[in-house]
Amino acid sequence: MEVLRITEAEMDLRDRTREVETARPLLPREAYGERSKLLEVAQTDLVGRTDGVIDAISELPEGETDFGKELATLEEARGAMVDAERLLRKPATMGPTVAAETAAIEALLRARRGGGGGGGGGGSPGGGGATEAVAEASALALAGRAEEVGAEVAPRGSNAATARPTQEVPEELRASLDRYFEKLGGRP
Repeated sequence: MEVLRITEAEMDLRDRTREVETARPLLPREAYGERSKLLEVAQTDLVGRTDGVIDAISELPEGETDFGKELATLEEARGAMVDAERLLRKPATMGPTVAAETAAIEALLRARRGGGGGGGGGGSPGGGGATEAVAEASALALAGRAEEVGAEVAPRGSNAATARPTQEVPEELRASLDRYFEKLGGRP
C-alpha cells in the first residue's frame, strides 16, 4: 500500500515540477529557487519513504529471496528519485528532472505489478502470463490514470521536456500574467 502512496505522491510531484517549470520565466529568481527547494524537500521525503519500504521488505523472513525483483525495481525507482532530487537542488525543473521523476514512477509501477513479469504458464492461453503487447506497454499506460493513457517514457538523458499544459493557473501566476499583458497594452 505504501508503494501506491509513494507512486501517487511522485506523480503529484512531477505535475508540480512541470508547473514550476512553466512559471519559471515569469518568476523572480528567488521565487523560482524557493519553489524548487520545496520540490526538492518533497523528493527527499519520497526517497526516505522508499528506503523504508525497501528496508521493510528486506527484513521479512526470506524477503530478499522472495521479493528480489521487487527490491531491485524499488532500488531503480530510488536511484531515479535521487537523480531528480539532485537536479531540483541546482535548481532545475526542466526536461531531465521530469524525465527522472517519470523513470521513478515507471519503476514504482513495475514494483507494484510484481516486477513486471507474468506469472503462471508463461503466456500460453490460460497460463496467466502477460501478452507481449502488455509486457511492452508503458507502466503508466497500465496504471489507470486517464491523462497518462498510452504514455511512453523518454530516455532519462534526453533534454526534451515532457510537460503537458496545466489545467488551471495558480493565483500568483495569474496576477503576473495580468501585469504582463497590461504592459503589452492589451488582454489575451
